[in-house]
Amino acid sequence: MNILILSDLHIDTCDNFGTFQWDEMELIMQIEGIRDTFNVDKVIFNGDIFEMQKYTYDEIKKANPILMRYFSDNNFIFIKGNHDIVCDFSVEHLQFTNSHGQSIYIEHGHNADWFNGSRLGRAIGKFGISLLKKVSHSRYLMDIYFKIVAFEDQINHIPKSYNTIKYLSYALKLLKEHDMVILSHTHKLESHHTYYLNKKKRYLNSGSCSLGRFQGILMDTETLKYELIKETKESIKNSRQMAYAI
Repeated sequence: MNILILSDLHIDTCDNFGTFQWDEMELIMQIEGIRDTFNVDKVIFNGDIFEMQKYTYDEIKKANPILMRYFSDNNFIFIKGNHDIVCDFSVEHLQFTNSHGQSIYIEHGHNADWFNGSRLGRAIGKFGISLLKKVSHSRYLMDIYFKIVAFEDQINHIPKSYNTIKYLSYALKLLKEHDMVILSHTHKLESHHTYYLNKKKRYLNSGSCSLGRFQGILMDTETLKYELIKETKESIKNSRQMAYAI
């Protein structure tokens, strides 16, 4: 089975401090082009597809009607991320076992964080969200909050705390039980190989499709062969222009 894994789109309301930064049809055309070219059987969205720490699902749906209809009309699989963990149509993780008995495990990866992966951290996060809801009636306080979010998005697209070995360590623990582990969350496209009990193991990270990037993983679950996708909106446009010229 050929699968395409994408993650961390952070689909928002397309305002001036959003991180999504994709035109609906441009993104759909890119996904469909890969599905057709590589005969993709399943598309898996590995968490943080929606930016629900800033917006409600209804607000996102209203701002992106074409894209949301596209999602609903296709048999896509959505895995929960820390930014869209409240989505009731997503799953915590996904696991495949091929005919060789090899196990492929996919999850967003935020459980490696103390803030997202521990009970105390999640409790603090819930308290912060409830506090935000209480002040949401104040336009002045919400303007301050949005300015802080916008500033953080501009200067720190990938938090420095994500640039550590702890996600690799988390993946290595999962690799004791699985042959391939695929995470996301860090917005860093990665590929690592190791061995455990004389068996080759693989840890992959699907990167991010926000801020005009298009990153992901194409994989054959039967052979475990994979290809990392790394493009930008500009490179995609240029390649299409060249194709039209030919």
